[in-house]
Amino acid sequence: LSSALNQHPDIFGNLFVSLIHVGENTGQLEESFLKLTTYLEREQATRKRIKTALRYPSMVLIALGAALVILNIFVIPTFASMFAKLGADLPLATKFLITSSNFFLNYWPYMFVACVAIYFALQQSLKTEKGRYQWDKRKIKLPIIGSIIERSILARFSHSFGIILKSGIPMTTGLTLVADAVDNSFMQEKIVAMRLAIESGESLLRSAIASTLFTPLVLQMIAVGEETGRVDELLKEVGDYYEREVDYDLSTLTARIEPLLLVVVAAMVLVLALGIFTPMWDMASAMQGK
Repeated sequence: LSSALNQHPDIFGNLFVSLIHVGENTGQLEESFLKLTTYLEREQATRKRIKTALRYPSMVLIALGAALVILNIFVIPTFASMFAKLGADLPLATKFLITSSNFFLNYWPYMFVACVAIYFALQQSLKTEKGRYQWDKRKIKLPIIGSIIERSILARFSHSFGIILKSGIPMTTGLTLVADAVDNSFMQEKIVAMRLAIESGESLLRSAIASTLFTPLVLQMIAVGEETGRVDELLKEVGDYYEREVDYDLSTLTARIEPLLLVVVAAMVLVLALGIFTPMWDMASAMQGK
Protein backbone atom coordinates (compact mmCIF):
# COMPACT_ATOMS: atom_id res chain seq x y z
CA LEU A 1 0.00 0.00 0.00
CA SER A 2 2.77 2.46 0.89
CA SER A 3 4.49 1.79 -2.46
CA ALA A 4 1.23 2.42 -4.30
CA LEU A 5 0.68 5.69 -2.38
CA ASN A 6 4.27 6.75 -3.09
CA GLN A 7 3.48 6.77 -6.82
CA HIS A 8 1.20 9.80 -6.23
CA PRO A 9 3.44 12.36 -4.44
CA ASP A 10 1.13 15.27 -5.35
CA ILE A 11 -1.59 13.77 -3.14
CA PHE A 12 0.30 11.73 -0.51
CA GLY A 13 3.32 13.45 1.05
CA ASN A 14 6.42 11.81 2.51
CA LEU A 15 5.03 11.93 6.04
CA PHE A 16 1.81 10.19 4.96
CA VAL A 17 3.62 7.43 3.04
CA SER A 18 6.19 6.86 5.81
CA LEU A 19 3.57 6.41 8.51
CA ILE A 20 1.65 3.95 6.32
CA HIS A 21 4.91 2.09 5.65
CA VAL A 22 5.59 1.83 9.39
CA GLY A 23 2.02 0.66 9.99
CA GLU A 24 2.43 -2.09 7.39
CA ASN A 25 5.70 -3.33 8.88
CA THR A 26 4.50 -3.29 12.50
CA GLY A 27 0.99 -4.66 11.90
CA GLN A 28 -0.54 -1.39 13.12
CA LEU A 29 -1.88 -0.03 9.85
CA GLU A 30 -5.20 0.90 11.45
CA GLU A 31 -3.36 2.90 14.15
CA SER A 32 -1.32 4.70 11.47
CA PHE A 33 -4.48 5.77 9.65
CA LEU A 34 -6.02 7.00 12.91
CA LYS A 35 -2.91 9.10 13.61
CA LEU A 36 -3.00 10.54 10.10
CA THR A 37 -6.71 11.33 10.44
CA THR A 38 -6.08 13.28 13.64
CA TYR A 39 -3.15 15.11 12.08
CA LEU A 40 -5.03 16.08 8.89
CA GLU A 41 -8.14 17.19 10.79
CA ARG A 42 -6.00 19.41 13.02
CA GLU A 43 -4.26 20.92 9.99
CA GLN A 44 -7.55 21.66 8.25
CA ALA A 45 -9.06 23.24 11.37
CA THR A 46 -6.04 25.54 11.81
CA ARG A 47 -6.17 26.71 8.20
CA LYS A 48 -9.90 27.41 8.44
CA ARG A 49 -9.40 29.47 11.59
CA ILE A 50 -6.68 31.54 9.90
CA LYS A 51 -8.89 32.19 6.86
CA THR A 52 -11.84 33.15 9.05
CA ALA A 53 -9.74 35.57 11.10
CA LEU A 54 -8.33 37.28 7.99
CA ARG A 55 -11.65 37.54 6.12
CA TYR A 56 -12.85 40.80 7.73
CA PRO A 57 -9.54 42.72 7.39
CA SER A 58 -9.23 41.57 3.77
CA MET A 59 -12.74 42.82 2.92
CA VAL A 60 -12.01 46.20 4.54
CA LEU A 61 -8.75 46.59 2.59
CA ILE A 62 -10.49 45.67 -0.68
CA ALA A 63 -13.24 48.22 0.04
CA LEU A 64 -10.62 50.89 0.79
CA GLY A 65 -8.80 50.15 -2.45
CA ALA A 66 -12.05 50.37 -4.44
CA ALA A 67 -12.94 53.65 -2.70
CA LEU A 68 -9.57 55.18 -3.58
CA VAL A 69 -9.97 54.21 -7.24
CA ILE A 70 -13.49 55.70 -7.43
CA LEU A 71 -12.39 58.91 -5.69
CA ASN A 72 -9.40 59.40 -7.99
CA ILE A 73 -11.39 58.74 -11.19
CA PHE A 74 -14.79 60.37 -10.54
CA VAL A 75 -14.91 62.53 -7.40
CA ILE A 76 -11.65 64.50 -7.18
CA PRO A 77 -11.52 65.51 -10.91
CA THR A 78 -15.00 67.08 -10.57
CA PHE A 79 -13.93 69.22 -7.63
CA ALA A 80 -10.60 70.01 -9.32
CA SER A 81 -12.33 71.45 -12.40
CA MET A 82 -14.67 73.50 -10.19
CA PHE A 83 -11.78 74.94 -8.17
CA ALA A 84 -9.88 75.72 -11.39
CA LYS A 85 -12.84 77.71 -12.80
CA LEU A 86 -13.18 79.71 -9.59
CA GLY A 87 -9.45 80.39 -9.45
CA ALA A 88 -9.31 79.83 -5.72
CA ASP A 89 -6.06 79.64 -3.78
CA LEU A 90 -5.95 75.97 -2.84
CA PRO A 91 -4.57 74.56 0.44
CA LEU A 92 -1.83 71.93 0.52
CA ALA A 93 -4.21 68.99 1.14
CA THR A 94 -6.28 69.93 -1.93
CA LYS A 95 -3.17 70.21 -4.11
CA PHE A 96 -2.08 66.79 -2.90
CA LEU A 97 -5.44 65.24 -3.80
CA ILE A 98 -5.49 66.86 -7.24
CA THR A 99 -1.90 65.80 -7.96
CA SER A 100 -2.58 62.21 -6.91
CA SER A 101 -5.77 62.12 -9.00
CA ASN A 102 -3.97 63.51 -12.08
CA PHE A 103 -1.17 61.00 -11.62
CA PHE A 104 -3.71 58.15 -11.38
CA LEU A 105 -5.66 59.33 -14.46
CA ASN A 106 -2.57 59.91 -16.61
CA TYR A 107 -0.53 56.89 -15.63
CA TRP A 108 -3.09 54.19 -14.66
CA PRO A 109 -2.21 51.96 -17.67
CA TYR A 110 1.46 51.99 -16.62
CA MET A 111 0.48 51.36 -13.00
CA PHE A 112 -1.68 48.42 -14.08
CA VAL A 113 1.11 46.94 -16.20
CA ALA A 114 3.61 47.46 -13.35
CA CYS A 115 1.30 45.68 -10.87
CA VAL A 116 0.82 42.74 -13.24
CA ALA A 117 4.57 42.57 -13.92
CA ILE A 118 5.37 42.63 -10.18
CA TYR A 119 2.78 39.91 -9.54
CA PHE A 120 4.24 37.57 -12.17
CA ALA A 121 7.80 38.39 -11.09
CA LEU A 122 6.91 37.41 -7.52
CA GLN A 123 5.25 34.21 -8.76
CA GLN A 124 8.38 33.27 -10.70
CA SER A 125 10.58 34.20 -7.74
CA LEU A 126 8.59 31.93 -5.40
CA LYS A 127 9.19 29.05 -7.79
CA THR A 128 12.95 29.38 -7.30
CA GLU A 129 14.64 27.88 -4.26
CA LYS A 130 16.20 31.19 -3.16
CA GLY A 131 13.00 33.21 -3.63
CA ARG A 132 10.93 30.64 -1.72
CA TYR A 133 13.46 30.62 1.11
CA GLN A 134 13.44 34.44 1.41
CA TRP A 135 9.61 34.57 1.46
CA ASP A 136 9.36 31.76 4.02
CA LYS A 137 11.91 33.55 6.21
CA ARG A 138 10.18 36.93 6.00
CA LYS A 139 6.57 35.83 6.42
CA ILE A 140 7.20 34.48 9.95
CA LYS A 141 8.55 37.95 10.86
CA LEU A 142 5.56 39.90 9.55
CA PRO A 143 3.89 42.17 12.12
CA ILE A 144 0.83 40.72 13.90
CA ILE A 145 0.43 37.56 11.78
CA GLY A 146 4.09 36.45 11.58
CA SER A 147 4.14 34.95 15.08
CA ILE A 148 0.86 33.13 14.38
CA ILE A 149 2.33 31.55 11.23
CA GLU A 150 5.50 30.57 13.08
CA ARG A 151 3.67 28.94 15.99
CA SER A 152 1.26 27.09 13.69
CA ILE A 153 4.32 25.64 11.89
CA LEU A 154 5.89 24.67 15.23
CA ALA A 155 2.62 23.02 16.27
CA ARG A 156 2.66 21.01 13.03
CA PHE A 157 6.30 20.07 13.62
CA SER A 158 5.67 18.95 17.21
CA HIS A 159 2.60 16.85 16.41
CA SER A 160 4.20 15.29 13.32
CA PHE A 161 7.46 14.49 15.12
CA GLY A 162 5.55 13.02 18.08
CA ILE A 163 3.49 10.79 15.78
CA ILE A 164 6.64 9.62 13.99
CA LEU A 165 8.54 8.78 17.20
CA LYS A 166 5.52 6.93 18.60
CA SER A 167 5.35 4.91 15.39
CA GLY A 168 8.90 3.70 15.94
CA ILE A 169 10.68 5.62 13.19
CA PRO A 170 14.28 6.61 14.16
CA MET A 171 14.70 10.21 15.32
CA THR A 172 17.03 11.28 12.49
CA THR A 173 14.78 9.76 9.81
CA GLY A 174 11.77 11.35 11.53
CA LEU A 175 13.36 14.82 11.43
CA THR A 176 13.94 14.42 7.69
CA LEU A 177 10.29 13.54 7.16
CA VAL A 178 9.04 16.36 9.41
CA ALA A 179 11.28 18.87 7.60
CA ASP A 180 9.33 18.11 4.42
CA ALA A 181 5.99 18.26 6.27
CA VAL A 182 6.38 21.79 7.74
CA ASP A 183 6.05 23.39 4.27
CA ASN A 184 8.46 26.24 5.06
CA SER A 185 11.98 26.16 3.63
CA PHE A 186 13.44 28.42 6.35
CA MET A 187 12.06 26.24 9.16
CA GLN A 188 13.03 23.18 7.14
CA GLU A 189 16.67 24.34 7.17
CA LYS A 190 16.53 24.69 10.98
CA ILE A 191 15.07 21.18 11.39
CA VAL A 192 17.70 19.67 9.06
CA ALA A 193 20.36 21.39 11.20
CA MET A 194 18.81 19.68 14.26
CA ARG A 195 19.05 16.32 12.49
CA LEU A 196 22.72 16.89 11.59
CA ALA A 197 23.47 17.85 15.20
CA ILE A 198 21.82 14.66 16.48
CA GLU A 199 23.74 12.58 13.91
CA SER A 200 26.97 14.13 15.20
CA GLY A 201 26.16 13.00 18.75
CA GLU A 202 24.17 15.89 20.24
CA SER A 203 20.99 15.29 22.22
CA LEU A 204 17.56 16.41 21.01
CA LEU A 205 17.54 19.12 23.70
CA ARG A 206 20.90 20.59 22.67
CA SER A 207 19.98 20.56 19.00
CA ALA A 208 16.63 22.22 19.83
CA ILE A 209 18.40 24.95 21.82
CA ALA A 210 20.83 25.57 18.95
CA SER A 211 17.95 25.89 16.47
CA THR A 212 16.52 28.91 18.42
CA LEU A 213 13.04 27.77 17.33
CA PHE A 214 11.52 27.00 20.71
CA THR A 215 10.59 28.94 23.85
CA PRO A 216 12.21 28.08 27.23
CA LEU A 217 9.01 26.35 28.40
CA VAL A 218 9.02 24.06 25.36
CA LEU A 219 12.74 23.31 25.84
CA GLN A 220 12.02 22.28 29.44
CA MET A 221 9.29 19.92 28.23
CA ILE A 222 11.70 18.38 25.70
CA ALA A 223 14.29 17.97 28.46
CA VAL A 224 11.76 16.17 30.67
CA GLY A 225 10.74 13.99 27.73
CA GLU A 226 14.35 12.91 27.12
CA GLU A 227 14.96 12.16 30.79
CA THR A 228 11.80 10.07 31.14
CA GLY A 229 11.87 8.45 27.70
CA ARG A 230 8.51 10.00 26.81
CA VAL A 231 9.61 12.43 24.07
CA ASP A 232 6.66 11.53 21.85
CA GLU A 233 4.11 12.29 24.60
CA LEU A 234 5.83 15.55 25.55
CA LEU A 235 5.98 16.59 21.90
CA LYS A 236 2.21 16.12 21.72
CA GLU A 237 1.92 18.44 24.74
CA VAL A 238 4.21 20.93 22.98
CA GLY A 239 2.02 20.81 19.88
CA ASP A 240 -1.11 21.34 21.98
CA TYR A 241 0.59 24.28 23.74
CA TYR A 242 1.39 25.97 20.43
CA GLU A 243 -2.12 25.29 19.13
CA ARG A 244 -3.67 26.92 22.21
CA GLU A 245 -1.51 29.99 21.62
CA VAL A 246 -2.47 30.06 17.93
CA ASP A 247 -6.17 29.70 18.84
CA TYR A 248 -5.96 32.63 21.26
CA ASP A 249 -4.07 34.82 18.78
CA LEU A 250 -6.55 34.00 16.02
CA SER A 251 -9.50 34.80 18.30
CA THR A 252 -8.00 38.24 19.05
CA LEU A 253 -6.51 38.88 15.60
CA THR A 254 -9.49 40.83 14.26
CA ALA A 255 -9.62 42.91 17.45
CA ARG A 256 -5.93 43.79 17.05
CA ILE A 257 -6.22 44.68 13.36
CA GLU A 258 -9.40 46.78 13.73
CA PRO A 259 -7.64 49.79 15.37
CA LEU A 260 -5.11 49.90 12.52
CA LEU A 261 -7.90 49.79 9.96
CA LEU A 262 -9.75 52.56 11.80
CA VAL A 263 -6.62 54.73 11.75
CA VAL A 264 -6.24 54.19 7.98
CA VAL A 265 -9.92 55.02 7.33
CA ALA A 266 -9.76 58.08 9.62
CA ALA A 267 -6.63 59.37 7.87
CA MET A 268 -8.30 58.90 4.48
CA VAL A 269 -11.45 60.76 5.59
CA LEU A 270 -9.37 63.55 7.16
CA VAL A 271 -7.37 64.15 3.98
CA LEU A 272 -10.56 64.19 1.91
CA ALA A 273 -12.27 66.57 4.31
CA LEU A 274 -9.32 68.96 4.42
CA GLY A 275 -8.71 68.71 0.69
CA ILE A 276 -12.29 69.15 -0.55
CA PHE A 277 -14.26 71.01 2.09
CA THR A 278 -11.62 73.52 3.26
CA PRO A 279 -11.43 75.40 -0.07
CA MET A 280 -15.24 75.28 -0.34
CA TRP A 281 -15.55 76.86 3.11
CA ASP A 282 -12.95 79.49 2.14
CA MET A 283 -14.86 80.36 -1.03
CA ALA A 284 -18.18 80.51 0.87
CA SER A 285 -16.62 82.83 3.47
CA ALA A 286 -15.18 85.05 0.73
CA MET A 287 -18.55 85.27 -1.03
CA GLN A 288 -20.28 86.19 2.25
CA GLY A 289 -17.66 88.87 2.87
CA LYS A 290 -18.39 90.42 -0.51
